[in-house]
Amino acid sequence: AMWLMLQNDEPEDFVIATGEVHSVREFVEKSFLHIGKTIVWEGKNENEVGRCKETGKIHVTVDLKYYRPTEV
Repeated sequence: AMWLMLQNDEPEDFVIATGEVHSVREFVEKSFLHIGKTIVWEGKNENEVGRCKETGKIHVTVDLKYYRPTEV
């Protein structure tokens, strides 16, 4: 895709995507599994946190700057 974009004579905007939707939650869960740990979700909405089951440490918090409760 990058090579094809560079072949254009005029600059243009392009969107390169797989068409698949993945949540941050899914990314975090798969990342934890990759290192042999388990993430436990606690709380709701903007107060939700992700805690490592093995260590008890909170690794994920919601940043209100990016929180969009009405979007999927």
